[in-house]
Amino acid sequence: PRAERPATVDALLDLFLEKHGRTVDPATKRNLTTQLKKARSEFGTRHPGTLRRVEIEDWRQGLPPGSRHGVFRAFRQALTWGELRGYVERNASTGIKNPKRQRHERREVIPFESWQDVRRLAAELDPRFAAIPIVAVGTGLRPEELFGLHRSDVDRAAGILRVERRYTQRTLKQGGKTAGSVRAIPLRAVVLEAIDSMPRRIDTPILFPSARGGYIESEKFRYRVWTPAFQAAGLEHRRLYDCRHTFATWAIEQGIELWYLAKIMGTSTTQLEDTYARWLQRTDDRLRAAFDAYDRKEATNG
Repeated sequence: PRAERPATVDALLDLFLEKHGRTVDPATKRNLTTQLKKARSEFGTRHPGTLRRVEIEDWRQGLPPGSRHGVFRAFRQALTWGELRGYVERNASTGIKNPKRQRHERREVIPFESWQDVRRLAAELDPRFAAIPIVAVGTGLRPEELFGLHRSDVDRAAGILRVERRYTQRTLKQGGKTAGSVRAIPLRAVVLEAIDSMPRRIDTPILFPSARGGYIESEKFRYRVWTPAFQAAGLEHRRLYDCRHTFATWAIEQGIELWYLAKIMGTSTTQLEDTYARWLQRTDDRLRAAFDAYDRKEATNG
């Protein structure tokens, strides 16, 4: 028999989250719930059958660049799910392209200027958290990877930090965000020194635990700890993710080869080239100047 069709978009999305939500992990369901709020606000009281492709295209275009791709993807996923199961007769989002945001639409990359600034920030943090910006800048970890670390991931004998899990949306997930995200990162001295300076705790295996020994929730950490520390240090605010950007830009400026940098950051050379184009341009300029200086020297000697 034909499935009973929801009378509103809100009802369809409730059904999608209820039934599809059983097949995904809690963090993914929470993320979908959040992303679908904008579709509810715009179309919630409408009958799914009255939606038109042109108005969904216009709605998508009006979304903030930073969330546009994910918000539209979630809504299209729900409509596609409803169509496949007979809850809606027609999926009005079919055929609408959903490219990721263009470079000019992205947030500006603002790396730290120096280790001195990183340490100024660390000095304003509670001793329990003071190592976080230093380790983040020194390893290039994503925030969810940083907060998913265990003390056992620090392999002093091998001189590496193992990245094997991540903590996101209040859920611990084994493995990485991408296929190459499970990896080993060389441990530099400044990172080991920061880890060694942390107050000792034996009640939790987590490297950077919350006050009660559990995993740190990124959003709470950002507005309760991270942002106030910047204000106290008198530094221009940077996102926690900018620590990863700092790691990458400093490495590029030091001439680290992109294939190796991509490997230890758990990303691709294409992504690095796209994100850090202006720093790569600086590197090209320095390399060109070095070639020209060498050529002039050779010509003089000849």
